[in-house]
Amino acid sequence: MQTTKDWNPELYLKFNEERTQPAKDLAARINIENPGKIMDVGCGPGNSTNILSSRWPESELVGIDSSVSMIESAMKNYPDIEWRIEDATKMETEEKYDIIFSNATIQWIPDQKKLISDLVGMLETGGALAVQVPMYHNMPASHVIDGVSLTGRWKELTSGASDAFTFHSSDYYYHILSSQVKSINMWQTSYFHIMPSHENIVEMLKSTGMRKFLDMLETREEKLEFEKDVLKEIKKAYSSQKDGNVLFPFKRLFFIGYK
Repeated sequence: MQTTKDWNPELYLKFNEERTQPAKDLAARINIENPGKIMDVGCGPGNSTNILSSRWPESELVGIDSSVSMIESAMKNYPDIEWRIEDATKMETEEKYDIIFSNATIQWIPDQKKLISDLVGMLETGGALAVQVPMYHNMPASHVIDGVSLTGRWKELTSGASDAFTFHSSDYYYHILSSQVKSINMWQTSYFHIMPSHENIVEMLKSTGMRKFLDMLETREEKLEFEKDVLKEIKKAYSSQKDGNVLFPFKRLFFIGYK
């Protein structure tokens, strides 16, 4: 069976606007005027890091990601920013940051309590940890993919793929932060992505929610058949509008802790 492949930046950025808007919203809510050092954890192809650079152009900024392909894409797209191939769960540094930013990353990390505590420990006094978490587990799309993966031959071929994600409640994050920071700002936003078709929803999911499932399938034919089965159920879960478009609601949880 195949091991997990590296990320595909081109596929990820097909829906750049949908993926970048939450990062813009999170950055806009950070109440720090002149941060000295900023780190973007799980920077991906650099779209979120570029937002931070635009808001705080004088700050020392670094983006980190464990994906070689994502960092290569970031270096190509934004050569003036510092990039590092680094696993957020294994960072060993004495550097302190005024802002640590993480957009749609921590759901890939099982031990989020330790990660959050480690990141808070890297903050300067008065610094901010700003995080966005997709509430993907509550979405019909997530239930569709999990449901398809449990039918027929997919049950064996994609066994364990759903374990790639770890989601928690707002209470969980508040409990961790409240003992380590002085103040917390927390909110949830529902984004309504207007998709031209159900196929576009599947295409968007292929680079995130479906990624681990597809990586476990060895042949192109298997991947296409799995996508076809998911598409069939996606059409049942999301209604087409009169103009042919499909509304794809996507909830995201945000929190900022000030040390």
